[in-house]
Amino acid sequence: MKSSTVTYREIIRLSLPIIASSAVENITAIINTAFLGHVGAIALGASAVGGIFYLALIMLAFGFGIGVQIIVARRYGEKKIPEIGQIIQQSFIFLIGWGILFTVIFHFWGIQLFRHFVNSEEIFNEVKAYLSYRIWGLSLAYVNIIFRAFYTGIMRTRVVGYYSGILAITNIFFDYVLIFGKLGFPRMEISGAGLSSVIAEAVATVFFIFYTLGRKNIQDFELTRSHAFDWRVMTRTLKIASPVMLQFSFSFGGWFLFFMFVEKMGEIPLAVSNLVRTFYLIALLPLWGYASATNTLVSYLMGSGRTHEIGLTVRKILMLSAGTISSLVIVLTLFSRFYFHLFTNDVLLISQSLPIVYIVGATSVLVSVSIILYNIISGAGKTHITLTIEGIVMFIYVLWAYAVAYWWHGTVTMIWLSELWYGIFMGLIAGAYLKFANWKKAVV
Repeated sequence: MKSSTVTYREIIRLSLPIIASSAVENITAIINTAFLGHVGAIALGASAVGGIFYLALIMLAFGFGIGVQIIVARRYGEKKIPEIGQIIQQSFIFLIGWGILFTVIFHFWGIQLFRHFVNSEEIFNEVKAYLSYRIWGLSLAYVNIIFRAFYTGIMRTRVVGYYSGILAITNIFFDYVLIFGKLGFPRMEISGAGLSSVIAEAVATVFFIFYTLGRKNIQDFELTRSHAFDWRVMTRTLKIASPVMLQFSFSFGGWFLFFMFVEKMGEIPLAVSNLVRTFYLIALLPLWGYASATNTLVSYLMGSGRTHEIGLTVRKILMLSAGTISSLVIVLTLFSRFYFHLFTNDVLLISQSLPIVYIVGATSVLVSVSIILYNIISGAGKTHITLTIEGIVMFIYVLWAYAVAYWWHGTVTMIWLSELWYGIFMGLIAGAYLKFANWKKAVV
């Protein structure tokens, strides 16, 4: 990173591999959805329920990874390079332990939770078939999250792009052969989708390990040196990471509840919502790269004593984020009917999906700004503030979805307005905090 003001080119260089990574991973999820859409509407709906539940577990660790990324970027800016190895080692120990614990708990007791949420016996059986395989990849996914946090924190995001490509190619191949029973493999349908994801996580973990061991310049960070466990380091990491963990739990826990409320409305609304979810994921692909760049750059600039550059840097990120996502939304909206035909030929599913496209499009443009504002706060280390904001916004989000499903008995289009309220209130609250609070002196 140059000593002068951060340029558009540097922002794009940092963001692009993360955007590519998000694109590859979400395209993989979309292809998975398309495969299961050809299995049937029940498998399509069940994959949404099981996938959101699994994402809630992943995002708990991903929140921890964001905290690690912020600290690594700050130490990198402070030139305290050897400390980074100890942070990463202890983060591995922490997350692998949690991954094993969650896997064991779910294996023995977790699937019964869905008895209280899912009305359809067919949906329940398909969710069980999917998660009985998928859950075994949890610890592997947690390992990969820490590797991603490390490479993003030191601004070597290209490695994350390599990882995502390997993950996607492996996942798509095994999705195809295991879901449909090709090349001599048994036809496993939704169970095959769960197993293929586990295999892909394992291959990606092996890549990260060998890539890291094979790079001499990585050894400056003392990743392979045996560090004594230091509770002060762990406490400092958790102080930053734990609010982000809770924040992501709120966010994806809320999304899980959203899909549970939709499931109460029937199997067709659930299948429609899964189709729209893929549209939404594509619309937001660039955002996660810009958000990650915001976290890293704000923390790095503060660690380097260059807080005066944050305002101009963030304005550049906001222009890139809003411009890219608005353009993508326009294109997707124009071709939305063709897009949904890639997944299903069911006229009813497509006709009910199309009105929601406008809600999701407007929301995508809103969050292209509000999420960047939000990540300025987390990048500064004020993760307890972001947790508070997320809690307030998710309360509004879930309350609206619950009211539509249970009180008003509304339509699937009405329940998706939750996303619009999320984007509006996130931007208003985060913007007000940045304007009126003293956040540039946060210590990490």
